[in-house]
Amino acid sequence: MPILTMFKFTVPRTTVPSLMRVCLLYSLIALSGCSLFRTVERPIDGLILLPPIQGTTTQVLKQKVTIEKYTQAKQFIAVTRFSPQETKLVALLPTGQTFLYLLYDQNGFEEKNDAGVELPSKDILAMIQFTYWPESEIKLGYPESQGWHIEIKPHQRHLYYKNALLLEIKIEDDNVAIAHHGDRYTTDIHTFDQEVLPL
Repeated sequence: MPILTMFKFTVPRTTVPSLMRVCLLYSLIALSGCSLFRTVERPIDGLILLPPIQGTTTQVLKQKVTIEKYTQAKQFIAVTRFSPQETKLVALLPTGQTFLYLLYDQNGFEEKNDAGVELPSKDILAMIQFTYWPESEIKLGYPESQGWHIEIKPHQRHLYYKNALLLEIKIEDDNVAIAHHGDRYTTDIHTFDQEVLPL
């Protein structure tokens, strides 16, 4: 008798339904895991730049900004000027050299980067606006009809896009901590000087 026919491996009938149940259970766990760890859908054009607030005084903020992504940090000094006509930001390296100029007004967004330092420039300006603009202005800029949803509390601001948390902002005195979940980086802002300019 051939050796192969001497040994017969049989699976008990009771084992087959058990194996099917285990496979089904693993499949369900895998599917639920995919839904729990889904990526945040990002808007195609990124964050929205908000128009200047009419009828307000001109303010200048001087801030230390630290952007960190994948343990790599970039730090600079930002001087931001809010006026009824425009939002302007000038960034300086720790050495004092100006390397970035951002402007948003009725003509659109303008950027000049003299040092070639790669930064999410438009989003930086938009995040600063989202932090300081009044709730009514933010709601106009981020309409729910386009998939946006905002939550504003005294020390927290959340921005959702298509029901996923995109931007999380925590405000404590002169310090602002921003988590951009869409692009997976954090921004810490410390305001060390604030000035209201006369009309």
